[in-house]
Amino acid sequence: MEDQAEDELDYESEKMEILKLAQSKRNIMSLNMDLEKDMQKIDEANQELLLKIQEKENEIQRLERETTQTGDPAEDEEWEKENCVAVERENALQELEEESARLERKNETLLHSISELQRKISRKSQKVAKCEQGDLDITPEESMVKLQQLEASCASQEQELVKKYQEALKRIEEELETGVLEKEVSKVLTMDSVREKCNRQNKEYNSVLRKATWFSKRIFRSLFFT
Repeated sequence: MEDQAEDELDYESEKMEILKLAQSKRNIMSLNMDLEKDMQKIDEANQELLLKIQEKENEIQRLERETTQTGDPAEDEEWEKENCVAVERENALQELEEESARLERKNETLLHSISELQRKISRKSQKVAKCEQGDLDITPEESMVKLQQLEASCASQEQELVKKYQEALKRIEEELETGVLEKEVSKVLTMDSVREKCNRQNKEYNSVLRKATWFSKRIFRSLFFT
């Protein structure tokens, strides 16, 4: 009897468990159906969103085509002007740099000429000293004649050198007076760095001219007043 009662209890327990499982299965199936419905709604919403995105893209492309075909002439002209100005400034800067390099080369040539002139004067001074030392046994009259001849020769050579030097200075001054450099600088007045560089080079060039002029005056004083 006890075994039969236990079997009945086990049967009832299993039956209840089966009923619970069946109910859980129905609940899961219902949830799956709801989930499928929700997924379907999401798919439909995605399709609508994709259609709207495609419409927006088509509208953007249409507007871009219209903008390209009917661009504002004033804006296009302004852009072209700005582009031309930028190109002109770049070209002017390049030409200015080339002109500055050319002036630097001329300055170097001028400094080299000044150094050569100094060496020649030094050699001639030594030659005069040697001549004076070697002519101690000559009569004063002969010494005076030779000295005058030597002075005339030195003066002639010095005048030739000074003439060439002045011609070089004149050519440089004429090139500066033509305004080529000023014209190029005026094109790039808004470019402060270039203007400062040009001013710096002009100061250096003027300094070289002042030194050369001072040196020329000193040469003439040493030749004619000593």
